[in-house]
Amino acid sequence: MSTTVVAAAAAHAASPLKRDALLGSYLLGMGVLVGGMIVLGGVTRLTRSGLSMVDWKPLGRLPPSNQAEWHAEFEKYKAFPEYQRVNGRMSLDEFKRIWYMEWSHRTYGRVLGVLYAGPLAYFVLSGRTGRLGMTTRLMGLLGLGAAQGLVGWWMVRSGLHEDLLLPGREPRVSPYRLAAHLTMALALYSGLMWNGWTALNPTALVSGRVPLRGSALAVAHVVGLTVLSGVLVAGNDAGRAYNDWPLYNDAWLPDNMMKLKPAWRNFTENTGTVQFDHRTLAYTTLASTTALAMAAARSKHTPLLPPLAKLGMRGLAVAAWTQATLGVVTLVTMVPVSLGAAHQTWAIVTWTLSLWVNHCLRYVR
Repeated sequence: MSTTVVAAAAAHAASPLKRDALLGSYLLGMGVLVGGMIVLGGVTRLTRSGLSMVDWKPLGRLPPSNQAEWHAEFEKYKAFPEYQRVNGRMSLDEFKRIWYMEWSHRTYGRVLGVLYAGPLAYFVLSGRTGRLGMTTRLMGLLGLGAAQGLVGWWMVRSGLHEDLLLPGREPRVSPYRLAAHLTMALALYSGLMWNGWTALNPTALVSGRVPLRGSALAVAHVVGLTVLSGVLVAGNDAGRAYNDWPLYNDAWLPDNMMKLKPAWRNFTENTGTVQFDHRTLAYTTLASTTALAMAAARSKHTPLLPPLAKLGMRGLAVAAWTQATLGVVTLVTMVPVSLGAAHQTWAIVTWTLSLWVNHCLRYVR
């Protein structure tokens, strides 16, 4: 038996921690619901519904209940730039559709807060989170979720006021604030999933050498950067520019790259540069996930890797290739809502697998 496996077995036997199936299932279930919230937010953006509600109340509110209330709500929307510059011919029925989409997104978030806070109080007061050393982390995730509501409204406000809009752009939320909002959502999702897996398998860290641990961590960073670069693509609506592949309007480079001053703005506001960066990171993700899966299959590594880690590495490579294919199809079809939502959903799947691989290498059963 290898020294790594012996060390793992010894660490597991000596560890006083015991798995908590109920807590682990609860955290993973909440993670799945937060993932659904991220997808719903993406659909809200793709359907251009996010600026339809022009006010925010922390406790929320019910939809209008009659035509007079709907007309009053519509009149409030008409006072803001999106209606005045883009949707001037919108009917009341069309407005209702986008309003309900944004209302559903906000309401979903508030329901998630209740679903998380209630059971968490039980787990904390009963000492179950304390036995696993998770109390502080899980309370921190509660605070992060509460802050998401404030950050979401801060993001929406950037699309409602002329002085906050990017010059020369149609009204949309700030790509910087969108990136902050989605980064926080991904952090919340990741924290729930990681702690859920840990509750189900809380063994001590392996003291011996585990192969490919550093490589898996590097790959996770590449996957994460690729996902976050996609946020900037969404924030700048860059997916509807340069809709051929692998070229950029029949050229090898976008024609408007690096045209903004100062130069750093190109990496966050320039549609050509933003899309070029995202494609380049996607190619890097493909190469790195494929290399990791091939390394896991080598005979010298196979006996030392946990079986679930090897399976996760293979799955991660498959997910990355699937995501790249979805990305190309979404691009060349001008980002229809269905494909845009699928591309964002699969980004979460790919990120989840990268987290899972790293968890398997840190907590060996």
